[in-house]
Amino acid sequence: ILDIFASRATTHEARLQVELAQLQYTFPRLRAMWSHLERITGGAPTGIGTRGPGEQQLEVDRRIVRKKLGLLRAQITEIQGRKERAVAARNTDHFSVGLVGYTNAGKSTLFNSLTDANTYADDKLFATLSTKTREWKLGGGDNVMLSDTVGFVRDLPHHLVASFKATLEEAVHAHLLLLVVDVSDPHCLDHLATVRHVLADVGAGDRPTRLILNKIDAMAHNADLLVLQAEHPDAIAVSAKSGDNLEAL
Repeated sequence: ILDIFASRATTHEARLQVELAQLQYTFPRLRAMWSHLERITGGAPTGIGTRGPGEQQLEVDRRIVRKKLGLLRAQITEIQGRKERAVAARNTDHFSVGLVGYTNAGKSTLFNSLTDANTYADDKLFATLSTKTREWKLGGGDNVMLSDTVGFVRDLPHHLVASFKATLEEAVHAHLLLLVVDVSDPHCLDHLATVRHVLADVGAGDRPTRLILNKIDAMAHNADLLVLQAEHPDAIAVSAKSGDNLEAL
């Protein structure tokens, strides 16, 4: 997951968050990385009260990593503060809507279809790592601010969620969340449960939410869709790719 996040990080904020998550993952595993040096004895002082080369290198690495972690946390805290102020100011003047969902659920495609934003969207994991916000014209002179957010995934490490808290600020403070589910995926119900769990983790579990059943054009048959609609009668079935039923949304 960390490698995928690193390959998708294009903004300064996303790179900082990925680097922090990587270091948090690496820090408790440093001892194993230098254990091979404990076998080196030639030319190194040994005996009671002395430290082997592996232990010395481990101490140096830990000191470097601790310092780097502190710097990264400070930078991300600064970014998060700016983000919180920007989101609060925007929400005062506009009704805000956040797109949330499992990774690869089609959020960015839906975002583009609704706002003509032409932002990057692809059929792969974590194509979006930084939040994008655009004006969404509803017609009749009504406009809202629509935000696209990073996709969630099952068993996402908690430190990774914490690193991306600034990115998820849009979801935490949005007036309304559109929870996008890929209904063509056989595991869509598991994905839905995962997203709700992560939203609760980041403090957005009590936000007003509307379920969006996406990718109806990719379904082999509509039996599963009918079951989902029966369980969630307020859900809106759409296809972000073909534009089906976007007017209803």
